[in-house]
Amino acid sequence: MAPIPIALCGKSSSMATSFSDSMMPEYKVVHHFQSTGAVHKELPLLMSGKPFTPESDVGYESDAEKRRIPRAVMVGAGFSEAELEDMRKVEGAEKLPWLFPDALKTAASTLSGPFLMDVIVRRVKGCLRYNGLEEGKEGDIKGGVWKF
Repeated sequence: MAPIPIALCGKSSSMATSFSDSMMPEYKVVHHFQSTGAVHKELPLLMSGKPFTPESDVGYESDAEKRRIPRAVMVGAGFSEAELEDMRKVEGAEKLPWLFPDALKTAASTLSGPFLMDVIVRRVKGCLRYNGLEEGKEGDIKGGVWKF
């Protein structure tokens, strides 16, 4: 089966690339938003399948035939809860689950570098599976905020 498409809101392109690579083969980052402005501008176009020039090219499929709509959006810790709520106001955003770091779990992690990315990926994949967004079970997923 093909990996489940997800989007990523992350302010660092290098971390976005590392996260994207680490989510395979179960999940594929099909779009990377680097700012709340990019979400406001690009998410409605992405959800509608319309072509556009993205702010970031991490995961972006320029070929419209290959482009897939994300089933969830993972938001990195570089964004605040206020920014998360602002991004969730975008047309079409309510249909998607938005994964956001659990402040208690994030505060408990003193890791950095590649070890931190391993922890983030494990937590995100676990959250997606726990909420039913996994191969063979991704049918009826509800929008909202999922803490990981």
